[in-house]
Amino acid sequence: MAIEVRQLQPGDDLLLSDFLERRGDSSMFLRANLRRAGVIDNGGPYAGTYVAAYNNRKIEAVTALMWNGFLAMQAPYHLGPILQKLQALQVRPIKGLLGPLAQTEEARQLLGIRQTAMRKSSREDLFALPLDKLVVPEHLAAGTWTSRKPKRIELEMLIEWRLASVVETQAADDTPRARSEADEGMRRMEREGVLWVLEVDGRVVSMNTYNATLPDMVQIGGVYTPPDLRGLGFARACVAGSLMAARHVGVERAVLFTPKDNASAQAAYRAIGFRVVGEYGIVILR
Repeated sequence: MAIEVRQLQPGDDLLLSDFLERRGDSSMFLRANLRRAGVIDNGGPYAGTYVAAYNNRKIEAVTALMWNGFLAMQAPYHLGPILQKLQALQVRPIKGLLGPLAQTEEARQLLGIRQTAMRKSSREDLFALPLDKLVVPEHLAAGTWTSRKPKRIELEMLIEWRLASVVETQAADDTPRARSEADEGMRRMEREGVLWVLEVDGRVVSMNTYNATLPDMVQIGGVYTPPDLRGLGFARACVAGSLMAARHVGVERAVLFTPKDNASAQAAYRAIGFRVVGEYGIVILR
């Protein structure tokens, strides 16, 4: 039977969810956004236009052009026809690519994205951790360091941290647009209760978020410690604290990704139990 490539519609959600669940660790953005917003693209947060390839009424591949312009992929096959269909729909410009590393690299070639057009192109290791295997750092276990959600009065500082992180990791400039996006994103995460900080001796020293959530699984992102506080174990404790809270409400597994050449971050995550389960790619366009 010929491959059918089409935009997903209401009623396709369950079939898509089953397909993504079988590739759960590398599909968290797609899975979490699907659960939040479904397959109808109304332009709001977490919504996207989903295009899938079907074979004998079974999904074999999918991409979603999300509300923020990022193309999230779980398309081990048929990526070319899917991208052609998506581009024909003319939904919104593509601002970046997210997905298994081989797929982001293939998409770059198919879309003709040149090196000069990219602000960031990162080859990352995908890590996973069953939360019953979480290694809790000593100071956190002893209660001398505290993991918690931020206070409203701390939010302005965390917005500045978010902007600093984007400038550092994405080769971005400190522009009014970048500030607006940092402000909007952090306030949304604070409202949603997915933002965490680590407090040491009365001072907030690190932060992280859940950037995708499911009832049984979370994806860690937005990890940031100011440069003068790095190398002291704060980031790993901040992440571990947020995962202790997740485990407390029934979450069983966590994933995250970090650049292959970021030795300090890799060591921090391994120290609390994470292990590499795959490869991930991130491309951000200028």
